Amino acid sequence: MTGANEGNVEVKGGLRSDQISGVVLIAIALVVIWFNREFPVGTLADPGPGYVPLLLACTLAGIGLLVAVMGARSQSMAEIEWPEATRALIIMLACIAATFALERIGYRLTTAAFLVFFLGVIERKHPLAVMMVSAGFSIASFYVIGTLLKVPLPVGPWGF
Repeated sequence: MTGANEGNVEVKGGLRSDQISGVVLIAIALVVIWFNREFPVGTLADPGPGYVPLLLACTLAGIGLLVAVMGARSQSMAEIEWPEATRALIIMLACIAATFALERIGYRLTTAAFLVFFLGVIERKHPLAVMMVSAGFSIASFYVIGTLLKVPLPVGPWGF
């Protein structure tokens, strides 16, 4: 006897995408709470430097708990396709590389190289547009952040 849903395979059990997301939110909240223990919380009338981070972390943990509990009907992880997984991994590795390059070659060169990689290699835009946007953004953002807002940014060994 064949049923109408014979071609549809329903995956029973297993972790659901929203449940994993909720657990990740709870884990982030717990990390913040762990690092926040070094700061005095104070009281409601006289809050210390750890008060707001603790409040935000507890709120995040509560939201994560709601997402995890309510996520019982979300899509199973086994059913999710990951067509952009390679691209996401490349972007994550580029962000890690930029983090290490920032202090070594400075803000402007790191930002320019980062944008050349993203716009030129990942997005495959026209080379002239890539060079103009990369140079313009790295110089303009350094001026706004470093000069106007007076936020110290790393300057590389060549003064860039």
